[in-house]
Amino acid sequence: MNSNFSQPYSVYRREGTSNWWVRFSIKGEGQIRRSLETSDEIEAQRKAHEIWYEAQYRAKNGMKAKPSSFAKVAEEFIALVEREVERGERPAYHARDVPPVVQRYFVGYFGTKDIATITEADIDRYLEWRKEYWLTGPGAEITHITYKRNGKTIKRPLPEKRMPAVSRQKSETVILRQLFRQAVRWGYMNNGQVPEIRIARASKPNNRPSFEPQEFMKLQSTSLARLSDPEIHEHLRWDRTVLHSQIMIAAFTGMRPTEIRNLNWGDVLQYRAQRKLKAEQRDISIRVHGKGKSRTFVPQEAALPWFDRLWDFWVAHVGTEPKDTDPVFATRDGKRLGSTKKALAELLKACDLLVDYRGVRRTSYSFRHFYISQQLIHGVDVFVLARNTGTSSEMIDKFYGQVTNERMKDHLRPEWRD
Repeated sequence: MNSNFSQPYSVYRREGTSNWWVRFSIKGEGQIRRSLETSDEIEAQRKAHEIWYEAQYRAKNGMKAKPSSFAKVAEEFIALVEREVERGERPAYHARDVPPVVQRYFVGYFGTKDIATITEADIDRYLEWRKEYWLTGPGAEITHITYKRNGKTIKRPLPEKRMPAVSRQKSETVILRQLFRQAVRWGYMNNGQVPEIRIARASKPNNRPSFEPQEFMKLQSTSLARLSDPEIHEHLRWDRTVLHSQIMIAAFTGMRPTEIRNLNWGDVLQYRAQRKLKAEQRDISIRVHGKGKSRTFVPQEAALPWFDRLWDFWVAHVGTEPKDTDPVFATRDGKRLGSTKKALAELLKACDLLVDYRGVRRTSYSFRHFYISQQLIHGVDVFVLARNTGTSSEMIDKFYGQVTNERMKDHLRPEWRD
């Protein structure tokens, strides 16, 4: 049964159904058919006109006539990101990091909702949902994350669940904005339909937890005593030696935890050729990569003996010298070392140094902050230091320089002359 009423669209019923449908054609897109989801003919006519008018409006404004779900556009966006990575137009880590964020959080919340109808209020509700995702939301019952690597399915336990840091929220909204901008380019919506996405600023930046020199000395001596314990098993001695070496290298280079994890022997430039020289005779630099960036920097001399210790341990346990592609921080069988978070926490507890004087928990990042603070104390120019550590002088001033007036007292008591 058809009901046309001389309109630019046709309202009809399909054989064996009670609900009405509408069909019409849009130049360049062919025929469009939509269910009107009602058996009432008058209501069907009203809905048909709305759908036809919306399609005409979208077509005239350079958009696709047929609305598209957020999920559909999201899948196209993921495919685009992967192609751009293959062409070298995006960093390689985007192919690894972007799809899970889009699928788990964006599609998980917006789903099949028409992307052009998402409002600022929808975004605000999403941001609140995202903050609670792992605490009281869909992720509360998840205990493991499964992913594929080199064709293998890997299952790993989740780290401690918490609300995402502001920096994490900001990085995810960057991806969400990119997705909406791409939807505009593809004609799924126009610029006026893109919702504003705002992240509340952190109330006040906190100085990140570091160590006072006497605290670091306590940590160093406790760690050495633990790895030298004659009663422990050799497997545990290896683990504690690698952890201690990691601490010392981090404290005297300022490397980020990710940079340390990614470090290969070939990245310790000139080490192989100069390994037999005394530390003060070596001219070693280190090439690191992490956070999508890379740089070459100069380490403190005090870090070099711990590279020697790791080299010797490798030779003793693996039986050959490490190749340039082998990891500096490795397990006994030569594989790249995973997280040392638990082992570090145990060591910090043993030293009563797990938290700083404010009660803020220390992490492997604290050694980077210790290095930067010590370099500032000893007069290293902040701009040179920023370049060596791969950050900005503004970030050092805002977060990293744990330099108290007490420790700078000699600089604050210069000799005044007329």
